[in-house]
Amino acid sequence: MARFATASVLNVIIAFVLLNFQYSFVAGDTRRHIRDKVTGHIPSTHEEVVSRREEHHELFSSRLIDVNTKLGHHSSGDELLTEVEFNRLNRKKKALENKLEELSREFDERHSRRIMDREELLNEMTHARIADSRQEL
Repeated sequence: MARFATASVLNVIIAFVLLNFQYSFVAGDTRRHIRDKVTGHIPSTHEEVVSRREEHHELFSSRLIDVNTKLGHHSSGDELLTEVEFNRLNRKKKALENKLEELSREFDERHSRRIMDREELLNEMTHARIADSRQEL
């Protein structure tokens, strides 16, 4: 009986962790937005923009770790790179460091508003292209 209770508690904990993990990707709620009937665009929220920013920070951090690992193997002599590969990885390392520095800066509602306005502008441009292509037919 105790084993069954322990297994049930463990299953509940695992389910709870998985549900939280599933919803941690996008914290915003898009249900309150109306999908554009022509383009299918759903406007972003501030929370979604911040969430994407955090995901990008994690992605670029892992890429930087990979680049540093390859450069470290080259420096130690374990896995030598050609001069072209070495130079490319150094440029990539610098670019990733710059991107991570940008993603680490303070980010508030004004920045996300600018991103959401740009999305809206792109959606309007898509509307115009679709309308133009329908007129040509």
